[in-house]
Amino acid sequence: MESIFRILVVASALLSIVFWSVPYVDYLWLTVDQMHVLDLGGFGAIIPTYDITYWGSLIVWLLISVGLFFYVSIARTAFTVFMVINIVLGFFYGIAIMSPLEVFIGSIISMSDGAIITMMYLTSIGGKFSENI
Repeated sequence: MESIFRILVVASALLSIVFWSVPYVDYLWLTVDQMHVLDLGGFGAIIPTYDITYWGSLIVWLLISVGLFFYVSIARTAFTVFMVINIVLGFFYGIAIMSPLEVFIGSIISMSDGAIITMMYLTSIGGKFSENI
């Protein structure tokens, strides 16, 4: 069970890095017309986005992932809280137009994050977090 949990945490972290980076390399495989369509998305329409918040949230996810990997109890709480905050903030980001690769990776990340939460609270992995404060 531990190895599955750790693999999920590492896979989710690596996929998050790829997901955050995809908008910066989409132009390598998408046509000019497809790039124009992606630019029509309303990301940041209601809550302004800045590079520091964009990359800062990735750094927070990665730090939390390191804590999860080593069973740090505060990381479990932080992961859950940060997940809920991101879900609520999703209402204020505006319209999202994503490439098929972004949708695919985002779906895998969502499933792995759900599995991580399930394992943290409903399996024996939860006991590992109470051992490490």
